[in-house]
Amino acid sequence: MDKCGGNHLKTFTQNLAKELSSQLKKADEIWVAVALMTYSGLKFIQDNLKESAIQHYVLGINLPTDPKALVLLNKQQHLQDLTVRMYLDKEYFHPKLYVLRQGRKYVAFIGSANCTNGGMNANVELTSIIQDNNECLDLISWFEGLNTKASYLNDTFIKKYKVSYEERKRRKKEDEKEAKKLNRQLNEEYLAGMTNRKELVKVLKKYRKQADYGYTSLIRKDEIKELRESLDYPNFNKIDVERFFKIHALGHIISIPKPTIQNELDRFRKMLKVLTDESIDIAVRYDRALMGDLEIRGVKEATISKLLIVHNPNLYFVKNSKSNSVLKKHGFELPKGISKGEKYKATCNYLLGICEEAGIENLAVLDHYLYLEAES
Repeated sequence: MDKCGGNHLKTFTQNLAKELSSQLKKADEIWVAVALMTYSGLKFIQDNLKESAIQHYVLGINLPTDPKALVLLNKQQHLQDLTVRMYLDKEYFHPKLYVLRQGRKYVAFIGSANCTNGGMNANVELTSIIQDNNECLDLISWFEGLNTKASYLNDTFIKKYKVSYEERKRRKKEDEKEAKKLNRQLNEEYLAGMTNRKELVKVLKKYRKQADYGYTSLIRKDEIKELRESLDYPNFNKIDVERFFKIHALGHIISIPKPTIQNELDRFRKMLKVLTDESIDIAVRYDRALMGDLEIRGVKEATISKLLIVHNPNLYFVKNSKSNSVLKKHGFELPKGISKGEKYKATCNYLLGICEEAGIENLAVLDHYLYLEAES
C-alpha cells in the first residue's frame, strides 16, 4: 500500500480478487472495460454483486473473450439493468478497468488484471486503487466514450464469434504446448550453462589454492612488464617489434605480420594509442583495430587482444584458439548478430565475473589457467 499526492488516497494491490470482492458487495453500479473476460471472471463479479446492482460492460475479443461469458451477458441484458458492448474497432483493445459506485462514493481499479481467474488471483498483476471521486468520474466519462464506439451484443455476433474462437483456442493450445516445450529446453540449457559456469569457478578456486598460483602471479607481472618495455608503453615512441614477437607469454603470436608492422610503425603506434584509450568503448576500439580505420594487414584478434591485456590485465583477456576452446568447453556462448568487438567486450565481462567469483587476481593469471586446461 502506498499513499500518493494531494488529499486523496491511492493504493496498489497484487491480488485484485481480494480488494475487488469487498467493494463489489457494497456497489450500487459498476463499469467494467476489459480486454479479456472468461466465464469464471464474469461469475466472480456477479456472484459478489448485489442483485439490484446496475452493470455496464465494454469487452474486447482480441485476446479472446470467452463465448460462454457473452452468452450469459446477452441473456442478462434483456432481463436485468445491464448493458454490454463489444469493442470491435481496428485498434487493439487492451484496457483493464473496474469502476464501482456506492451511493455517491466511487472507487476504481485500473492496472494489468483482466477479468479472469488468472488476472484476479493467480498471475503476478499490479492494480492501482483510486478512491478520488473526480478521477473515478473521469474514468466513467472515458468508459462512456468507448460505449459510443462499441457494438451491441446479439445472437448473430455470438454464433459467428464462436467459430473463430474455437479455432483460436485450438491454435492457442498448440502455441502453449510449443511454448512449454521451448521453455523447458531453454531452462535445461540455462541450467546446463549455470552448471558449466559453477564448475569453472569451482576448478579455478582449486587452482588458486595450488602452491604455484602465487608464483604464476609474479611471473605474469614480470612478463607484462617486459612486454610493456618492448612497446615503450604508454608512450609508444621506441617500439621494439622484434622483442615484442619474441616474448611468447600471453599468447605466442606468429611472426607473419612483423614485417608489415615494421614498415607501418606510425600506423601501429596510432593503433596502440587508440587501443589504450579508455575514453573509447572497448568494442569500438577492437573493431577499429581489427577491420576499421586502424587495421594493419596480418594483425588479427590474437595480437590485438594481447596488446590489450598488456595495457590492462584487470580488464582484458587474450583471445586465441586456446581460450576459445576452453570457453566453448564450459558452455560459454555469445549472441549472433553482434560485431567481433562487441563479442570481445561481452567475453571480457564474463571472465571478469568469473575471476571475481573465483578470487583469481586478474585476466593475465586466468590466461595461464586457460592455457593449461587447453593443453591438458
